Amino acid sequence: MQETVRNAAASAGHRVTAVAKGAQAFDLAVGVQPDIIVLDLSFPDADGRDILAKLKADATTMLIPVLVWSSGRTNDSDSRISLALGAEDYVQKDDARLLIRKIERVLLRVEESERARNPSWLPHSDGHASFIAWATRAVAGFHF
Repeated sequence: MQETVRNAAASAGHRVTAVAKGAQAFDLAVGVQPDIIVLDLSFPDADGRDILAKLKADATTMLIPVLVWSSGRTNDSDSRISLALGAEDYVQKDDARLLIRKIERVLLRVEESERARNPSWLPHSDGHASFIAWATRAVAGFHF
C-alpha cells in the first residue's frame, strides 16, 4: 500500500520525505515546511493525535494542511478526533488511490489560495509540490 502511494506521488512529481518515529515528525515539519503532511496516527514512540495537535498549535506549522492516513477501526472516533484537531481529512490505509486524489485536491486548493493572495506565487522551484508522508510500520514489507 505505501509503495503504491510513494510511486504515485513520485510519478506526479512530488517529493516525499518520511519519518518512522513521532519524535522526528514535528521537527521535520518545522524544518522542511512541506505543502502537505500525510500523518499516520500510530507511531512506536508517540500518538499521532498529539503530533497533529502540536502541528496545529504552533505558528510555524499551523497552516500546513494535514491529511490523516491511518488504519481503520470499527468506529469513526479517530476520524472525528483528527478533524476536530484540524486535519483536512481522514483516509483509511486500505485506499491509496483515494489518498492520492485527496492529496492532489488539497494541493490544488492550496495553490489556488496562494495565487489569489499573491498572483506572482509559484510552487517550489521545480514546479512541483512536496509532501511529507509519515508512517510507522511496514505494510506489505515496505518501509517509508
